[in-house]
Amino acid sequence: MSGVVVLGGAGGIGSAVVSELLGEGRPVVAVDIAPPPPEHVDVPWIQGDATDPAVVGAAFDTLGSVTGLVHCLLSEHRAPFTEQTTDALRRVLDVGAVSALEPLHQLIARAGGRPCAAVLVSSIHAGLAWGGQAPYAMAKAALEALGRAAAVELGPRGLRCNVVRPGFVKVPRNAHRWQDAATRDALTGLQPLGELAEPEDVARVIAFLLGDRARFVSGETVTVDGAMTAALPEPPAPSRTS
Repeated sequence: MSGVVVLGGAGGIGSAVVSELLGEGRPVVAVDIAPPPPEHVDVPWIQGDATDPAVVGAAFDTLGSVTGLVHCLLSEHRAPFTEQTTDALRRVLDVGAVSALEPLHQLIARAGGRPCAAVLVSSIHAGLAWGGQAPYAMAKAALEALGRAAAVELGPRGLRCNVVRPGFVKVPRNAHRWQDAATRDALTGLQPLGELAEPEDVARVIAFLLGDRARFVSGETVTVDGAMTAALPEPPAPSRTS
């Protein structure tokens, strides 16, 4: 079975993807600027900047036969809109969106005409606005656009490219929110399913999209948020007076 390159393998969702793919018996190489977490010390690991083409190339070289790619990189610059700078914006876009281009080129080249699949991990921020997160939202929207373009233009060369758009997921970088009881209850209250997503919930969808059972799914954005963004908030009912 040919392998998968996972960019951002040390993050909450990225690490869950590595575990899920290993559980399916797929060879995996992970790339991250951080070292591997304890549960993945035996996984082939390229510690370096995944925006560097040389680092990406080293990852593909590690496995030799690669027909799968997961892009799970992000950068943020949280600040009010009027305090955002072009330099900060470019950096967030470079990490969150532009960095997917070279790996997609590599995947097509290494697959050599064989069917291959890529999944780009976006966010519900791509379609919604939240104060202080303009660069992040822009990067995720750009990533989704890149994924659609890749599916259309590279489909004739065997590529299926899809996007997964998670909602709020319990990952280490936002632990300060879901470990606080009041904040966790407020977040859970926004979820029609009545619970918060685990990284594994997203990883299973990604693994499905990489696999043969999704052989005719391409150019799609799959939202994994438990219907949170499907819910229309109800206005408060008018008070009744006698």
